[in-house]
This record gives sequence, structure tokens and C-alpha cells, in this order.
Amino acid sequence: MIEARDFLERLAARRMTFVAGTPCSYLKPLINRVIDDPAFDYFDAANEGDAVALLSGAFVGGRRGLAIFQNAGLGNAVNALTSLCFPFRIPVLLVVTHRGRPGGPPDEPQHELMGRITTDLLDVLSIPWEPFPKEADDVEATLDRALGSMAERGLPYALVMAKDRVAAYDLQPKPAASLPGWNIRHEAAPRLEAGALPLRHEILAAYLKRRRPEDIVVCTTGYTGRELYALGDSPNHLYMVGSMGSAASFSLGLALAQPERRVIVFDGDGAVLMRLGNLALIGANRPPNLLHIILDNAAYESTGRQSTLSPSVCLTGIARACGYRRTVLCESVEEFEEVLADPAPGPSFLHVRVKTGSLPDLGRPKIKPFEVKKRIMKHLGVA
Repeated sequence: MIEARDFLERLAARRMTFVAGTPCSYLKPLINRVIDDPAFDYFDAANEGDAVALLSGAFVGGRRGLAIFQNAGLGNAVNALTSLCFPFRIPVLLVVTHRGRPGGPPDEPQHELMGRITTDLLDVLSIPWEPFPKEADDVEATLDRALGSMAERGLPYALVMAKDRVAAYDLQPKPAASLPGWNIRHEAAPRLEAGALPLRHEILAAYLKRRRPEDIVVCTTGYTGRELYALGDSPNHLYMVGSMGSAASFSLGLALAQPERRVIVFDGDGAVLMRLGNLALIGANRPPNLLHIILDNAAYESTGRQSTLSPSVCLTGIARACGYRRTVLCESVEEFEEVLADPAPGPSFLHVRVKTGSLPDLGRPKIKPFEVKKRIMKHLGVA
């Protein structure tokens, strides 16, 4: 058994101080110590996949860290690990608990199957793993192996934690956090029929006319990134492929790591609905440099224009209730440009209604995802 500080001090010495995850009783001493230690920034993600995406964005922004969660939630992280970390070659260190481990202590029935397959699943995901260190003297060598693998492969590495690997540590009492003054009264409502709305690429073109030199732009998967690439590729653009719903948490990590730059994420209605917990994560951390733009055409356009649920949901009302400082509904290029020029601090949520339709003969980016990552990190000066 080790003390939490035995692990965390060595992690901090390697400048890995950005931590995100979800709780587990096995992780309690480690999470509590991270929260109490001023050397670390801890972010309680809405789910495990969002933790991985948040860490990925922070990595691209120049900060390294750790994702920690229970093995029951490993399934939630599979999409981000396979569709984000793998194609972009983003190394994230994982600490995954091993509830329901065969031969281990008795556990709840929901952990039985995942307990049997946890390490097999990591193998299938091509994620090297080893047991979380038992002794303080083992920590240095364990981290050296993990970071060496991550540097060589550009991919995640996992430490699998059995029960009672870390000595108990109680969270220190803190004053109650002051809550934001919530104002969830929401009056914005759609005014225009779909046919009168702008096209997605018209909104993207309007942004390109008004972009700032310091901007960093993240595009959700699908036609959005493909259209921005076609309209004007730039070293400050990152085009997500797959990992649907993760663009928001990825951009939050990037905004936190690069507080002097405006981070703009062009998201989709289907994507934001898939991971609504990201809105709570952003609202809780309130980065003033994040602009979250939802291009809502009420359809999964790239897969055949199947309808999404967005027409029956007040997205700006949800964002405001989650703690965004500014929420705006836009239904024209002119309205969008007006809000874009407003210097009010964020996080800002722009719900931009657009109609279906894309640029003719729309191709795909010719630059590979990991090349996009390397390019933007070079642009940020953190490569």
C-alpha cells in the first residue's frame, strides 16, 4: 500500500497536474488528495469519456495529466479512446480501478462481468497496462514505463488499481462554494421557418471573415469540419473525426490550458444532445475564453438527414441553467456576426439555427488527424 502523496508528488514532478475523472471508492484517497493539493487542478467530469476528451484537449493545449475512473465506466470511455486518442495520437495516462476482479474481494453484482474483462478490454483497445504500484519505491519505475510508452506510441497507458492500493485520506473541510446567481428565465424562441435559415457554410464563412489572430477553432465530426476545411484551412483549426459529442469537453480542456486565447468550438445539435453533461462541466468551470457554437439543422445530415431531437429542446435554456454566462439564439448571418463581435466574457453559448444543405462536391480534409494535432500544437508553441 502507498500513500496518495507518494504517487502524486512524482506525477507533479513530471508536470502532470491536470486531472479529470469520476469517483470510485477505490479511488477515494487519490481523488481527495488531488482536490486538496494546490499543485493539481481536478475536474469532476460528467462521465468517463468526457474525462478522456477533456484531458485530450488539455494535452493539445500544452498540459499533461491523468484520467481516473472506475472500470465500470471504462465502456463510457471507449469512444473517446478509440475515436479521439487513437486517430489523433493523444497520450493520456489512465488509472482504472478493478472492481469485481477475479479472485479479489466480494463485490456488487454489476461489477462481475466488467471485473472479468477489464484487462482483456484494455488489450483489445491496444492500451498497454500494468498494475497500479503496490509500494512507494515502485512508483518511479511505473511512471517511467508509462510515460516512455506514451512518448513512443503517442497513445494512452493504463494503471489498473486493485482495492486498498492507496492508504485512506480524508478530504479536508472547505468553505461552501458560492454558487452562481442562476437566472434561467428564457424568452428566446425560434422565429423563422427552416427554409429562411442560413446554410451551415454561410455561418462558417462569416466566422472566417471575423476571426481573431489568437483564435483556436475546434469543429465537431461530420460536415462541419469538412466545410471549414474547404472554406479555408488554417493551422489554428482542429477537425474532429468520430468521437461524436466530445468536441465540447475537448475544447474546454484546450481553453483551460490556453487561457489567453479564444477557443471556439463549432458543435452540432446531435452531438451536443449526445453528451449534455458537457454543458454542466463547462458551466461549472466557466472559462471566459470559450465560445460554444451549436450549428443546429435538426438533422444528422452526413448520415442521411435523419431527424434529431433538437426541435423539442430549448438548448439555450439548458446552457443557461448549466451556468453559461451568455446564451443567444441566432437565426441569420447578421445576428451571428453581431454576437461574434461582442467582447463579453464567456463561456458563451450560441444556438445557431441553420437549414440542411452543404457545399457541392464536399471533400474530406487531406491532412491526417495526428498531423492536425501536431500542426496546432506547433502553432500554439507547445509541440
